[in-house]
Amino acid sequence: MIKLEFFKVCAGGNDFVVIDNRKKIFNIDHQNNLVEMLCARHYAIGADGACFIEESESADYMVRFFSGDGTESDFSVNGARCAIRVASEKEIAGNKQSIETRAGVVNCEVSEELVSVGMPELKKLDIKHELEIPHNFESRLVEVSYVDFGFTHLVLKVEKVATFDVKSVGTLLSNHIKYQPNGIDITFYDLIDSHNVDLSTYEIGTGGLVNSSGNGVAAVFAVADAKKEINAPMIAHAWGGLMKVSRKGTSIVVEGEARVAYTGFLTAEMLNFDIEKARKRYTAL
Repeated sequence: MIKLEFFKVCAGGNDFVVIDNRKKIFNIDHQNNLVEMLCARHYAIGADGACFIEESESADYMVRFFSGDGTESDFSVNGARCAIRVASEKEIAGNKQSIETRAGVVNCEVSEELVSVGMPELKKLDIKHELEIPHNFESRLVEVSYVDFGFTHLVLKVEKVATFDVKSVGTLLSNHIKYQPNGIDITFYDLIDSHNVDLSTYEIGTGGLVNSSGNGVAAVFAVADAKKEINAPMIAHAWGGLMKVSRKGTSIVVEGEARVAYTGFLTAEMLNFDIEKARKRYTAL
């Protein structure tokens, strides 16, 4: 019997199912609902997302990132941290690793639980990015910042994240018509001091607030640094813990912990499980 190993890894309050798919055991593009099934809490392993390690001709290996709803992402800092830990544990690569992603090849380092992820090249930074939104039967312009690292992200500075209605405003801006059909993630931040920020992220792939977002942390650093609000290293305070952002030459580097929670094997009955049918049966009860 073939044993299909998986790793459950946690980083910044996010958890990922990580699978070594270098032998192409899974044909991800043609296995509908595979990721959604793996990430379904109470039905299967349960996770915020999934990462598949595959072969690469331009780096040590390639990682494909998926949100819990099954949509593929160009890049995920927290997902990369989890994949890096697995690559290290399985000796796929050493302490210094290069990873191919849809956003580009990035360079990373791992030292036990501490993982540093170099960001893809910053392609565009629009500090004053205006969005027109409906308000009381009229239109109102909201000024946010737009960041493109090969993945896109919105950033909005607020007076105090802890008391701001992140969920409502995040839902409105993330689903703005300008970013359809896929939507866009948005991170809200306020300054604690010249080295520390408080932040919270609304993520379109999970349809709500997340404990932390490494992508959002990097985007906030890019914006705050350009506005000369922050000095490196920047410490990002999120519900899921702390992350440090610094510069290495011209590159932005995000550093934080990633822990392997457990490993296991996928069974045939789990792989044949129809998550949609199970949910319909449950809601009919």
